[in-house]
Amino acid sequence: MVWTVLFVVAVGLTTVLAAVTDLQSRRIPNYLTVPAALAGLAYHATCPSGMGIGLSLAGFGIGFALLLIPWLAGGGGMGDVKLLAALGAWLGPRPLLAAFCLSVVMGTVILIGLSFRGIANGSFLRKHRNTMKTDHKNTNRSTRRPRRTLPFAVPMALGTWTVLAWFVANGGW
Repeated sequence: MVWTVLFVVAVGLTTVLAAVTDLQSRRIPNYLTVPAALAGLAYHATCPSGMGIGLSLAGFGIGFALLLIPWLAGGGGMGDVKLLAALGAWLGPRPLLAAFCLSVVMGTVILIGLSFRGIANGSFLRKHRNTMKTDHKNTNRSTRRPRRTLPFAVPMALGTWTVLAWFVANGGW
């Protein structure tokens, strides 16, 4: 029971801190992701109810690989990659894949909701009307408006919490 509480608190706290910092600064710092990954590996290497270091390392690797290609292509940040790797160290391969899939679905739903909200209040049309009036001769980066993006740590936290709730409701993996 104590090990389960430690597991849920560690993963829950990691995702809350990552979501908050990603929302505020659009970054997920190394001082959060690196200790979280090491703690996940240590937990499973030493905890009697852990999955073992092998599965923890496999989850870490899968988590890293899932977002590495999008990062290389310019989508998302390296903090997202390291956060998913850290969550993989805690969750292991299968629960990590479930959390990731849920995160993608939840992120899509959030973006669709934000788009509809933007259409409803007219900001979507204003944004695109202003984009069409942009002086293409002056493309200095400092004068460009920042892209609107969704910090992926938010849907990642929601997807992970869903997996954690399932974990607790079913008494473990």
